[in-house]
Amino acid sequence: MDFFDQSSIATHQQNFPGFLRSLLESIIDPIIVNKDQQLEITLQQISEKLEQQIEARTALLNQTVNQLRLEINEYKQTEAARQQTEQSFRRHNTALQQLVQSESLQYDDFPTAIKHVTEVASVGLNVDRVSVWLYTEDYTKIKCADLYEHLSNSHNAGFELSVCDYPSYFQALKEEQVIAVVDVHQDTRTSEFSETYTRPLGITSMLDVRIWSRGKVIGVVCCEHLGNQRQWTLEEASFISSITEFVRLVIESRDRRSVEVALADSESQFRLVVEQTGQLIYVYDLAASQIRWAGVIEEITGYTAEVWQQFNLTDWQAHIHPEDRAKVRRLLAQAMQSKSQYQIEYRLQKKDGSYIYVEDRGKFLVNDITATYSIAGTMSNVSDRKAAEEALRQSEVQFRQQAQQLEETLKELQRTQTQMIQSEKMSSLGQLVAGVAHEINNPVNFIYGNITPANDYIHDLLKLINLYQEHYPQPVPAIQEEIEVIDLEFLMQDLPKLLSSMKMGAERIRQIVLSLRNFSRLDEAEYKAVDIHEGIDSTLLILENRLKSKPEHLGIEVIKEYGKLPLIECYAGQLNQVFMNILTNAIDALEERDQQRTWQQIKDSPRTIIIRTQMLNQHQISITISDNGLGIPEKIKQLIFDPFFTTKPIGKGTGMGMSISYQIITKNHGGNLYYISYPGQGTEFVIEIPLKQQVKSYSRG
Repeated sequence: MDFFDQSSIATHQQNFPGFLRSLLESIIDPIIVNKDQQLEITLQQISEKLEQQIEARTALLNQTVNQLRLEINEYKQTEAARQQTEQSFRRHNTALQQLVQSESLQYDDFPTAIKHVTEVASVGLNVDRVSVWLYTEDYTKIKCADLYEHLSNSHNAGFELSVCDYPSYFQALKEEQVIAVVDVHQDTRTSEFSETYTRPLGITSMLDVRIWSRGKVIGVVCCEHLGNQRQWTLEEASFISSITEFVRLVIESRDRRSVEVALADSESQFRLVVEQTGQLIYVYDLAASQIRWAGVIEEITGYTAEVWQQFNLTDWQAHIHPEDRAKVRRLLAQAMQSKSQYQIEYRLQKKDGSYIYVEDRGKFLVNDITATYSIAGTMSNVSDRKAAEEALRQSEVQFRQQAQQLEETLKELQRTQTQMIQSEKMSSLGQLVAGVAHEINNPVNFIYGNITPANDYIHDLLKLINLYQEHYPQPVPAIQEEIEVIDLEFLMQDLPKLLSSMKMGAERIRQIVLSLRNFSRLDEAEYKAVDIHEGIDSTLLILENRLKSKPEHLGIEVIKEYGKLPLIECYAGQLNQVFMNILTNAIDALEERDQQRTWQQIKDSPRTIIIRTQMLNQHQISITISDNGLGIPEKIKQLIFDPFFTTKPIGKGTGMGMSISYQIITKNHGGNLYYISYPGQGTEFVIEIPLKQQVKSYSRG
């Protein structure tokens, strides 16, 4: 029953004598008008303040997130460029190693050797067409020795170009060692080929490097790119320059008159090529147990070529770092047994005692004529690469640590911001509730205190009226007419009932005010000994509107199983907030379940919340709040206490209630908050806190 319904009050006022009507109007009307206005102004001020704080913290958070994204993007770009450069270097190095170790360059005929070179160059440079062109003896024409097309994996030869037909290109070829052209149709050195050659074939970019032999240009290695234009790098030009050295080696090997002269000349040229590649070459004759060395011996080992040539297998292994020696021996033994290729990195000691990292690649070779075995390999100094890789690893570790720290800082900032907002909300709400309770309490006490005297006065008046009726049964007509108008008999019967209802209403308001003051606990910023049951009862009283039955649904039965507890030292206002969060979630869960059930099912299995308190031991108590709702699904159980996690629709929940409750119980009270839930059977939240708190300072947010 609404004891302050305005229409009901107005109806009863019409039946009151004049002095009682004036008394009630002077008390009730100002309370209703002034409290509504004050409440609306206060709520509007709180809302504006919270919106300003949220906007400021959101802007700071967005700035931090944007800075983090910028740093991540810069790192990704740098990492992509490094990986691309490293892949290109590995591809070039592998191609040169393949040519160095190739038997085709030493034993096969000229066409076969040139085909092998163009194929390796195409793969190493990742280009569509690679060709080798050689001048005729009179230098009036240039003839294609081999053209390899990667897409069709085919070779062609025999094409001829006249020097006089393309004067700009051949003039550039005389003056420039490397002709790197991005746009063949616009560059004056190659635009002569557009109509007859490059445009019909779809060639957009070219990289040409001259082939030198015996002090003169004898031809050119031409690399042609199809599709989008390509920017050539210095590393790519250097790689093709190395390819021209292999082409020169093949050409000069073809021209040697005798095997003996060809072998000597080939070894000399081979050493020159190897030295240009910065590698140490070795051939280990298994039958003779002898090693022949070539290449940049002194640069890698620190020893002169003459001294290093005396090193045998034992001396070589003695210069391998002790920690790497067993690994190298095992790999070499496996390679010898399987007659396969091998690749290994290890530390090699130089003459001055220092160690460098080397990459050792080798292959087994079989001499079909002599039926002997040998191992040919290359050794490269990869110390700089190792140092770069180590620096990169350290940088990556440092970046990951920084990223993790930033992520943790961001999460902590989000948690702190949300907790500050929630704390401000609860503080403002507590002040509002306490203020409203205080303002209502004074007039209610005034009303409640005057009801008893008013009741006595009215009984006296009624007694007087009864005496008048007893001694003057026949009043004058005017009095008789007024008695009928006001229905005096009904008024005398209903007026005591009305006063009794007013007294019950005033008592109800006093209970609500007491519950509001108890729930807000505005005067308890520090912990103090309180009655936990009182806080639970106050929370239930505030939630009574959601618990009681309504026309559209049945109520929720609350079963209290309170144990005998002493006063508990705690932050009472915070604990009330935890009770409110858990009970609200329980009510929501029960309402969600009943949306899927019929009225009869709800009646047969009513909604129930059980609140149980007990002593765990001499130092701890437990408070359990359980419901018979749907329970918590397995997939979200680990997320219940995470900030911002909610299963409620947008606008109904912030996702911070359980997170803040967990912080209040575990951090502020040194307790434990956990739950037990089975799908379809309900959920039980368990709060465990100590009887007494350690002395500490607490501040909001």
